[in-house]
Amino acid sequence: MNKNSDPRGIPGKNAPESASEILHRRPRVLIADDEWAFRDLLLFAFEDEGYEVVAVGDGASLLDVLGASLLPRSGIKPFDLVVSDVRMPGWVGLSALENLSSSPQAPPVVVVTAFGSEEVHRRAEKAGAVAVLDKPFDIAELTALSRRVLSQHAA
Repeated sequence: MNKNSDPRGIPGKNAPESASEILHRRPRVLIADDEWAFRDLLLFAFEDEGYEVVAVGDGASLLDVLGASLLPRSGIKPFDLVVSDVRMPGWVGLSALENLSSSPQAPPVVVVTAFGSEEVHRRAEKAGAVAVLDKPFDIAELTALSRRVLSQHAA
């Protein structure tokens, strides 16, 4: 447990964690995808890699869970990475990503999409996504990308 946290994982006055502390605990990943089979595939893949995973099936849940994790007294540990589909119920496309990325505490976001046009890639990156992957993709590619992003973000 972080020495700057209480037992529930709520950051203390000395938070945020150092890069060393982040690298030596299980990273937390929030997965959002409305296709349950794909969401479960990602959940199991990240758990197999040693991540702590929370998965949601729509944009409203993504915003609720992520928003609550950014509140210091919510009792929800913050996420280190978000992996989110572009199109799902309750998700207002990339405009919601723009709002998330404007928060200095927001974790990096990897966007996955079945609608991977150049326009979607450009808009996602402009909105703050650290990467965009087109479905179908190799799960090993996503987990390797996630390790790189987490390593860079913690530095």
